[in-house]
Amino acid sequence: MGRDLATFYCDWLATFCVNPFLDLNIMSPMQTTFLQSVGILRRVSAAWRRPHGLLVPLGWALSLLVPLTGSLAQQPPAAAAPPVEIACEGRYQHHLQGVCRDGQGNLFWSFTTALVKTDAAGHRKRQIPVENHHGDLCFHDGKIYVAVNLGRFNDPAGNADSWVYVYRADDLTEVARHPVPQVFHGAGGIAFGPRTFLVVGGLPDGVQENYLYEYDTAFRFLGKRVISSGHTLLGIQTAAFADGYWWFGCYGNRLLKVDTDFQMIGNDPFDCGLGILGTGDGNFLVARGSCSKTAGCDGRLVAARSHRQLGLALQRPIQRVLFGSCIQQAEPMPLLKTVLEQRPELLLMLGDNIYGDTDDMQVMRSKYEKLRSNPHFAELMRTVPILATWDDHDYGVNDGGAAFAARDASQQVFVDFWGDAADSPRRTRAGVYDAAVIGPAGRRLQVILLDTRYFRGPLATGPRRTGGPYRPSDSQDVTMLGEVQWKWLEEQLRRPAEVRLLVSSIQCVASAAGQETWSNLPHERRRLFELIRRTQAAGVVIVSGDRHWAELSVERELGPYPIYDLTSSSINQVHPRGTPTDNDRRALPTTYHRENFGAIRINWDAPDPQVTLEIVDIEGSVVLQQKLRLSQLASQP
Repeated sequence: MGRDLATFYCDWLATFCVNPFLDLNIMSPMQTTFLQSVGILRRVSAAWRRPHGLLVPLGWALSLLVPLTGSLAQQPPAAAAPPVEIACEGRYQHHLQGVCRDGQGNLFWSFTTALVKTDAAGHRKRQIPVENHHGDLCFHDGKIYVAVNLGRFNDPAGNADSWVYVYRADDLTEVARHPVPQVFHGAGGIAFGPRTFLVVGGLPDGVQENYLYEYDTAFRFLGKRVISSGHTLLGIQTAAFADGYWWFGCYGNRLLKVDTDFQMIGNDPFDCGLGILGTGDGNFLVARGSCSKTAGCDGRLVAARSHRQLGLALQRPIQRVLFGSCIQQAEPMPLLKTVLEQRPELLLMLGDNIYGDTDDMQVMRSKYEKLRSNPHFAELMRTVPILATWDDHDYGVNDGGAAFAARDASQQVFVDFWGDAADSPRRTRAGVYDAAVIGPAGRRLQVILLDTRYFRGPLATGPRRTGGPYRPSDSQDVTMLGEVQWKWLEEQLRRPAEVRLLVSSIQCVASAAGQETWSNLPHERRRLFELIRRTQAAGVVIVSGDRHWAELSVERELGPYPIYDLTSSSINQVHPRGTPTDNDRRALPTTYHRENFGAIRINWDAPDPQVTLEIVDIEGSVVLQQKLRLSQLASQP
């Protein structure tokens, strides 16, 4: 009886005191410690259940909670914290079509010919057979609404038989069927928004837009809404309304975000064609599933979080980030094929992404379109999450700064090309700086994109040296980032993250040798390292471009720990001189002067996670490498 009581109590703690939809990124230290405490209690109760395990009094086991919440709460989050995942109990004849949940946290799973209700942990509570083809579903007012097609999908001539079936959420009893013949190519998805339902569905191949069919709560047809999404594979499969927006999942790795006026906000590479549901405050659960001829089909939910620039990103640790700079858009780009073969989880574009060099925005757009026409670049844009900043040539003028008259117009062309969401702050504020935090607590990657062009003051010049005409200036009045961006950067460095990639289009650490570099504004450079020290921001690695060669530099004196600057350049331009400028902060003795890209690889599973900095050549071979332990990127006691 005692053993059962221990097991029950531990399960009760985990099930009822820990929200299964909790975002691990925003857990307080006390909540993190509580989860750790529950884990210890589970291990204690497991030992108690073993035939020869130590019999531990339950009161002593529970007393572990008191010291743990007092002491462990002061420690940094554990590196092994996993993302949330919920598996639906059982296997089914056909594949998963959609998932929704009710106000009590129960989950409802549509497996084409089976409708399943589970608790919040995925334990099956009820299952009924249903007609083929039950698609995506949603919850509203105590009922489950399912998009159903009894006819053909994606037929140019129609021949669909579209319905919405309605079931009571408590026991899955069918209570109504509503015909929705307007969904001409087959009803596949449904969501309830502020006041109305949207039904979505299939499309014949080649259609360059998508259709949303709006109904009131009595399923009177209100209208067909057209969204300018471009082509998606077989239309839209799943739908959700969350955080004030409509979200639509498409086969073929595509997520559409639409506002309540049915205007496109985002169109991003993300797979949620089997189901998507919002859990509040930017958090989502997205469906995954697999099928076997012998074992049938399964379904599960994994956690995701919305980002302004990335759309949705799974709350899983990022292990492989690639980055590069300097693309001459009119020249071949064979290196990008190698980038694709490396299967990056995230790609950072550091600037000079085209050589625009113009204040004529029609010319600027045409050069961006030339870049887009490259098939390898287009494939990266379609399949890989990308974060981008600019340097002088895509800004519009060589070595340009705040004096460039067309900077605002250029910024609008920039955010249009990179697909910034309609509500992105980069569309309304000055400068293209931005940031994102990706991954679960304990394994978070922060990317901070700096804008070193929009606000930068004039540089001092002198006799030309090997790298150019610029020299360090003692003037305190010339800024690199501008006060607004400096304030924003401090806010970002105070956000919790374990690894931080600070993206600077120009080198930050390298010594001045005539080129554009932070070292030309030594007071701004000192301010950056002092800010890292003051905010106690651990895990900072700088990545930079611009130089048309690759090298690794390190600042060992000004920062709270050695701060590395990995420079990767160029994607398709070979430096004509073939030798680097002087750099007394070079961390590795060699540089690389052929086409290259950078890579940051993170092994989160090591007791002291390893961060590997690499430069990779056109053959995919590593030509420069530095391995670091995460503990090396933190202030030492």
